[in-house]
Amino acid sequence: MSQRRHLRPAAVASAAAVVVLALGLTGTAHAAAPATAPSSAERGVGNDPDQPDNPLYDAPEGFRVESGRESISLSWSPLSAATAYEVYRAEAEGTDPDEVGPYELLGTGPASSYVDSGADPDVAYAYKVRALDDAGHVSPYTEPLRGTRDTVAPFAPRDLTRVSEDARGVTLTWRTGDSDAVKYVVYRAESPNARRVKVGSTTSLTFRDTKGDPGQMYFYEVRGVDAVGNESGSSNSVNGTKTVTDATAPKAPALGNAQLVGKRLTLSWSRSPYVPVSSYTVYRSKTSPVDITDPANRVADVTRTEYTATVGEDEGERDYYYAVVATSQHSVSSPASASVRPTYSEPRPPGATQIYDVTPGAGSVRLSWFGVPSGSDEAPVTGYRVYRSTHPEVTKENAEFTHVTSDTEYVDSGLTGGTKYYYAVATVNEDGLESALSPEVSATPAA
Repeated sequence: MSQRRHLRPAAVASAAAVVVLALGLTGTAHAAAPATAPSSAERGVGNDPDQPDNPLYDAPEGFRVESGRESISLSWSPLSAATAYEVYRAEAEGTDPDEVGPYELLGTGPASSYVDSGADPDVAYAYKVRALDDAGHVSPYTEPLRGTRDTVAPFAPRDLTRVSEDARGVTLTWRTGDSDAVKYVVYRAESPNARRVKVGSTTSLTFRDTKGDPGQMYFYEVRGVDAVGNESGSSNSVNGTKTVTDATAPKAPALGNAQLVGKRLTLSWSRSPYVPVSSYTVYRSKTSPVDITDPANRVADVTRTEYTATVGEDEGERDYYYAVVATSQHSVSSPASASVRPTYSEPRPPGATQIYDVTPGAGSVRLSWFGVPSGSDEAPVTGYRVYRSTHPEVTKENAEFTHVTSDTEYVDSGLTGGTKYYYAVATVNEDGLESALSPEVSATPAA
């Protein structure tokens, strides 16, 4: 017999033993305790339940014991004549009645249930219950039932095998591993070392994963779960791929960057690489989610994973939501992406340039400067404005001459020989905004 016993102290309580508080005239609470039921010793544990005046002539019915990871739960049907119930427990090392150790009282209370959270892990116990009343009567005991606080996980399933791969999904099968598992949980990952994600469970030894993205290879494992929720280690790993066919729809695009800078709209998105896509359709509306079934919400068709446009100048343009649908090479459309309202910001001037070469000539000066690239969320650079003055510290306000060009060089002719000229260049974008002036340079043309 095991020597492990961590039994709770017996808690004696009944409906008749509840303390009644009586409020006196002075407003002070006084405790008045009614007569309590006789203790087990006063009643005599051996009282005969079949005595003629005993109203508790039957044991409580519906006695159940449920094993769990953290505790063992007991329940039974209440008896109308009972005011309390005694719960007894013994260690049960074998299956025969004589292999059950001596019973000890766990507790007494009025409820028709009891939770034994003090049971030792993975030790088999036998339980029985009897009823009491205020007159000292006792009922017969219930038939003993067994329970265990089970913390031992099942053995891992074995021989996980991929049975088939088709357009409906990936079908797996495995062996039990000779364990006490009552169900199996299937996990998958997108690479051998990625985090496993639960995709479903089953009580059988086969499972079909219909939720994977077509064309995406997944890595699968299976774990067994016993009746109290202990989960086993993982089975071996196998991979599988849901087949792509002509009828396969692409995965919905993931609309990421969405910006409205002044009048410049920029959208970009990513897509699953496993189903070939021939085009994308952009939709918009002032409600979310965007209704892609309404032809009036269709904005454009593009073949790249980005869309740019110049929209109206009124503030209402900032209230639109956008969504994107991918279409496969076989004209099968994806679900719509999430509907996104672009973030708005005021337009920014382009970056400044710098003049790197100044060459005076006869009555002329040749200027060359660096080209300025446009950012993805910026209006495109459309040209450069050259400012000239016969006085140093040229500004946009005091310049005596300006010229706009789309090139990165300019020949300023018709100048007076021997006169010193001062130059600076500003970058110009599609929104008509100019950058700050480049650092000033000067040159004196020959006569």
